[in-house]
Amino acid sequence: MKGLERITSVRLAEALAQTGQISNEQISDALYKQDNTGIPFVEILVDQGAIAEWDLAKIVVQHYQLPFLSIKEAEPTKEAVESLPEDFLFENRIVPVELFGDALTLTMPILIPYKVLEQAGHLAKKKVFPLVGLFSENLETLFELFPDHDREAEEVRKKKLLHQDSGESEWENIFDMGDQEVLKGLGE
Repeated sequence: MKGLERITSVRLAEALAQTGQISNEQISDALYKQDNTGIPFVEILVDQGAIAEWDLAKIVVQHYQLPFLSIKEAEPTKEAVESLPEDFLFENRIVPVELFGDALTLTMPILIPYKVLEQAGHLAKKKVFPLVGLFSENLETLFELFPDHDREAEEVRKKKLLHQDSGESEWENIFDMGDQEVLKGLGE
């Protein structure tokens, strides 16, 4: 699908800044955390309470002119679900919906990067047509489709990613280590 390369967190951040619904500080913080943890920008914004999941999905639908599909209102086909690896689906919170010849429709968790959509197309050997969905519904549906998938592993994964971003920059750590060395030199 042409134009998918325009799907980026930075472009969404610009659109959010223009709406004024989220402060520039919250946007910058979420982009920083995405870069440092790998947790998607949209998930960080919702988890931090900066914006409701549904409101963010509406902005994505309007800004990118993509259709919305509540996965709860659809029934993913077995062929579509089997077109992508289970781990890939959980990692990206994607739910394949239907195969139409060489096309695969899937619901995104609000918004995922173009590179992930490109990878999905490569893995499925199909052209990908994304639909905007909600990551909470997508994750719930994935657990319904894959009941043996380890729920705790998903929570541990997220906690590990969040732990990587302790909120301190490398510079702050350097200064902390320097302070400790000075105190050692002073005999404290």
